Amino acid sequence: MATEIATGYISIVPSMRGFGKQLTADASRQAATAGDASGKSYASGMLRHVKTIAAGLVGAFAVTKGVQLFKDSIKEASDLNESLNAVKVTFGKNAEGITQLGEKAATALGLSKTEFNALSVRFSNFAETVAGKGGDVVGTMDDLTTRASDFASVMNLDVNQAAELFQSGLAGETEPLRKYGIDLSAAAVQAHALAKGIWDGKGQMSEAQKVQARYSLLMKSTNKTAGDFANTSDGLANRQRIANAQWKNAK
Repeated sequence: MATEIATGYISIVPSMRGFGKQLTADASRQAATAGDASGKSYASGMLRHVKTIAAGLVGAFAVTKGVQLFKDSIKEASDLNESLNAVKVTFGKNAEGITQLGEKAATALGLSKTEFNALSVRFSNFAETVAGKGGDVVGTMDDLTTRASDFASVMNLDVNQAAELFQSGLAGETEPLRKYGIDLSAAAVQAHALAKGIWDGKGQMSEAQKVQARYSLLMKSTNKTAGDFANTSDGLANRQRIANAQWKNAK
């Protein structure tokens, strides 16, 4: 039985060595003949050498790109496995539902599976707080990431950029979203919490109530962007987002 003890990779680099000498030889041969025959002979020789060099360059390019694709594929697979493990550890019994959302994230959000999983882990505490004990964490995550994608589509942002803005807002940072006309100031959040019955106005709001009120106000403030990614998925920008995500999944 043969045993594999190592695997090696080589890079093929085309060389121009000998090309000049061969052309000189061709030129000498064609000089010994006359007129048209000379020109045709020399041209034929030149064409043969150009074809040989072109074939070598194409072959080298293909090998180089193939090796790079193989390396990229290994990295993408490794990153995906790590992200799946992070989802499992972070979401526990809800991990399967989050993973299923990731399966359709490329066409629904313009995110690869790995990107969606990473984003979900970042929002896990917020989603669980908003959903409440025994609440629909997966549904909350679906709504939140979909709205982030819609907001990114309207504002011409990367989805991860929009997610960072949402994350900042849910954490109580008001400035990042203010420039987009979204007010999540303490006063606005308190007024919204009272209107929605999240807080009764007595005592201080708990951290959970603040997050729930910020989320509710954020969704209300971005309601006009809802559905934009799906509505414009055939546009150039969103087609590119989808294609990039699908390519990462393919690798």
